[in-house]
Amino acid sequence: MRKIISSIAIFTLLGGILMANDVKDFKQPFSAGEVNPYGKFFTGITYLNSLDDGDSGRKVSIANVTFEPCARTDWHYHTKGQALVVTAGSGIYKSWGGKARIIEPGDIVKINPNEKHFHAGGATTWMAHLAIMDSNDNKTIWLEKVSDEEYKQALKEATKQPNK
Repeated sequence: MRKIISSIAIFTLLGGILMANDVKDFKQPFSAGEVNPYGKFFTGITYLNSLDDGDSGRKVSIANVTFEPCARTDWHYHTKGQALVVTAGSGIYKSWGGKARIIEPGDIVKINPNEKHFHAGGATTWMAHLAIMDSNDNKTIWLEKVSDEEYKQALKEATKQPNK
């Protein structure tokens, strides 16, 4: 009975009612773009739409990244940090050694330089966010895959936290 109640709670927290079968069915403010060309650094299917590559004199790059359910980044960090602005759906964010958090539209995740982390769609939900980074020599360092067990554990521990 506890497992059933826990499953229902996770399903509800992650917005299980919103289920899209195809990227065309997932409503978001920006186009999903194409299947992510950096797919080797992800598990599952993600989409990438570069909104501003920062090459035109601006010092910021902005990309819309869309995650299918259960899709996730590998563990990684950014040498100058990153900000995520969730625009649609529901997913999770986890920093190495920290507690996973549920991320939903309007949430802003401020990631410090060299902070090891991953972000993902929910167990049954799509999620889209804007990834905003300093485009001047900010490197993304890709690390190991997030295992299925790590992902499941993050889903179990994820809680809604206020924006920081």
